[in-house]
Amino acid sequence: MKKTAILLVIASILTAPLVGIAYNAPSAASYLQSHNTSPWSVMALSALGQNPNADHLKNLNASSAIQYEAPIIAIAAAGQDPRTFGNSDYVAALKNFYQSGQIGDAQTLNDDIFGVLALRAAGLPVTDTVITGSKNHLLAEQNSDGGWGFTLSSASDTNMTAATILALLTAGAAPSSGDIQDARTYLQNAQNSDGGFPYDPESQFGTQSDSSSTAWVVWALNALGINPSTWSQGSNTPLTYLDALQDSSGYFEFRSGSGEDAFSAVTTAYAVIAMSGKFLPVKIFSSVPSGEKFEFRIEGSADQICSGQASGPTALDMVKNSAAMCGFTYQVDNTSFGPYLSRIGSDATQGLTGWLYLVDFESPNVGAADYSLDAGDQVLWFYGEFDWLPTRLVLSDNEIASQSPVTATVEFHQNGVWLPVVGADVQVGAQILSTNAAGQVTLTPSTGFYEVFAEKVGFVRSNRASLQVGQPSGNSVGLNATVEVGQVGGQTISFVVNPGEINFGTLQRGASASREVEIDNTGNVGVILESVVTGDALYQGNLRVGSSSWQNFQTNLDAGEENEYDLGLSVPLDYAGGGGIKSGQVTFWARAQ
Repeated sequence: MKKTAILLVIASILTAPLVGIAYNAPSAASYLQSHNTSPWSVMALSALGQNPNADHLKNLNASSAIQYEAPIIAIAAAGQDPRTFGNSDYVAALKNFYQSGQIGDAQTLNDDIFGVLALRAAGLPVTDTVITGSKNHLLAEQNSDGGWGFTLSSASDTNMTAATILALLTAGAAPSSGDIQDARTYLQNAQNSDGGFPYDPESQFGTQSDSSSTAWVVWALNALGINPSTWSQGSNTPLTYLDALQDSSGYFEFRSGSGEDAFSAVTTAYAVIAMSGKFLPVKIFSSVPSGEKFEFRIEGSADQICSGQASGPTALDMVKNSAAMCGFTYQVDNTSFGPYLSRIGSDATQGLTGWLYLVDFESPNVGAADYSLDAGDQVLWFYGEFDWLPTRLVLSDNEIASQSPVTATVEFHQNGVWLPVVGADVQVGAQILSTNAAGQVTLTPSTGFYEVFAEKVGFVRSNRASLQVGQPSGNSVGLNATVEVGQVGGQTISFVVNPGEINFGTLQRGASASREVEIDNTGNVGVILESVVTGDALYQGNLRVGSSSWQNFQTNLDAGEENEYDLGLSVPLDYAGGGGIKSGQVTFWARAQ
């Protein structure tokens, strides 16, 4: 039995949101700090990763829906609760303007658009009545050219169209939907030869590009996952257009030569959000601290699909945020009852069998999209039936000497207590043993590393408990990366990992890199390879081995066979680990087939 430890190192965390653009973020931040008198400055400073002061939003004198909306988005961007931050509950006040399926003035759309953005920024679920009603209202008012205007009777303009895309996306619309694709086409057709965008490409009053309209379109592209640089007119793009409008003192002009005016702080805020790769809402408020991750496990029909830590804030978000880490696909259907997880991998809902979730082993009485997680919550998703009970497996020891016994106890959770599971199949390597009346079984595996788990029909598969037997030998391969944080008897078991040093290169927030390792089975018996990651949380939550997360990596390697495997590292967009060197270790281990 042999294990191979791989050292991982990360260094130098910087701020560099847009490669190839000379945008001066520090200068813009300084300008906004000295002009922090509007909600937009707060949003932009938050987009730059700062902790802006939003105290000037505590005493709103608002008499319309639109007067509440930008402040709510800004307060949430500052990490505060819009319900309690000001002199009243701003969220409740905004919802009071909802009537007859729309928010605020019945003739305007901007208050519906920003109303949806504000309510989602405050953390309301997409199933909230006001959000769904306003979303449907916006969809019903889309113009035949794919865009939206300021009022029900207005011609389309780029600003309202871009903002409506943001509102629909945050309300749960799919980027691939026909409505959003039509809106995207409208925006693309509106682009000028200078790379920028006008307010109205059909206006009789002029169709010159301006920084505000261009920034709003870039927000929509950022939200759709489209690189703004791919929307080019020759060498001109929306980003080069905005970049050329930044003054040396930090602010952005409305148009070239327009200089600084009373609106420049807002214009600058628009551009900064766009150039930072962000969009509205900049942040969605959650009572859970920003960046906090939750323990989760996903059990499919035949095997565990994924486990580890992922971000919320809801139970459904746990699936979405772990998909890339673990390499699985999923499908969420929009139903009259709200978003419904209908498929993970090849396990799709049929009959009474489907995807269900538990939090701390209990079944919540709300949908997963509406369940906001609290600190310390553990989420279990499983493919099964409603009356299946969750199980757990506990080992009496996780590290034992060779030829020594270890006891595995299997229990199920019901009505707040744990009870023994009789007749559960406990698997350790290739061996399967059945639990007794006490839910226990004695294991005596050979030297090696194992993940022990239990199964029984009508119960949810248990967790996997790690077990080391004896002292398998090992060797190391060093890895390193630079991260820029911007805007996963007779038998001889032996194998070798190459190369001896791997460098992931330079990564920004949201970026990924992969490198190959070659594993050569130099023994005389086929092996099953698995992996374990220890050390810094960045690696434990974001390192991929092969096509899946390290927790789910498993492959066979015949005697004398060699193969190459990807090691992939992804730096989350919300990475909050700070700068400096991070270290960890990947351990490959093998057992005979």
